[in-house]
Amino acid sequence: MAIDIDSFLKEISPENPCGDDLQYDSAYIELEQAVKGKAEQQMGSTVTEAEPPNWRNIKKQSEALLARTIDLRILIYYLRALIALEGLVGLQDGLALIKSLTAQRWDTIYPQLDPDDDNDPTERVNTLMALCDHETLLAPLQQSPLLESKMLGRFNFRDISIASGKSTATSSEKEVNQATIDAAIQDVDASQLQQTFQLLTLSLDNLNQLEAVVTEQVGVSQAPSFAVLRTFLKESVAFVGTSLEKKGVSSVEETPSDEAQAAESNGTTEGSAVAAAPAKGISGSINNNQDVIKTLTLVCEYYQKHEPSSPVPIFIERAMRLVGKNFLDVLKDIAPAGVDEAKFILGKQQEENQ
Repeated sequence: MAIDIDSFLKEISPENPCGDDLQYDSAYIELEQAVKGKAEQQMGSTVTEAEPPNWRNIKKQSEALLARTIDLRILIYYLRALIALEGLVGLQDGLALIKSLTAQRWDTIYPQLDPDDDNDPTERVNTLMALCDHETLLAPLQQSPLLESKMLGRFNFRDISIASGKSTATSSEKEVNQATIDAAIQDVDASQLQQTFQLLTLSLDNLNQLEAVVTEQVGVSQAPSFAVLRTFLKESVAFVGTSLEKKGVSSVEETPSDEAQAAESNGTTEGSAVAAAPAKGISGSINNNQDVIKTLTLVCEYYQKHEPSSPVPIFIERAMRLVGKNFLDVLKDIAPAGVDEAKFILGKQQEENQ
């Protein structure tokens, strides 16, 4: 079940948009303990077995805390709970939430920038790097099913990697051969594969946008690299995309176009002598800044719909902010450190021309 992301994007209060820092609050400390689970305990001859984290409770604890504070540390715990409970759906929802809150609340989100060290972002960046932790995030993701065959069962990223020979099964893992994977691909429902493909591409898109947002705020030298998680997502997208090709199915669920629906309402069908006209592209000329913005918006919408994992919209949206600005204003936006040098050069040229 998808979460209501919009409900998390609201301010905690107008005076304090991200609420208070609850790092030392008892509820926060309980959450930190809960995600660790319970270790095996021995008292004399009595052994109490270890218990894994109760992710359903952790999800509820995280939601209760997020009603009081907007904190990346809690959001990471929330993401882990969503992955444990809902797999790829949880990953997509969790990354979308983290990306949106990071972009909208950068100035006040917790952990806060260090005011005593020129707003150093290290703690915040380190928190986000938990997205690439193998034990707590990547390993659970690799266990999320990519194929769900009614005849042959579920197969996850690890199964597929072992079957292809890229990985070796551990003593606790089952050996799966490629023939079994191929048979599962043919048996699995095409719509389920299309949904999985969409979830993965949306997750990849959210990850790329999150990295771009943080990089813009802290600079390339201090920015996190989510390459490990990105590689997992890209390899998963490639596998599911190839699986759809083997079934002869598009990666996107087909929906009737506006033209086809109009033709149907007018009595025109695929077999009719008059076929529905193809969708029209952009026509006419660009005459002003508003036309530029409208056209760039259409380009962004195309990529978001047809190539959601592409980083192109990130750069187009930044270019849209520059429309109408003069040279120095553009320089302030993309390279503020170079403004003084540019002013010096421009001033020198003006003196030479006089």
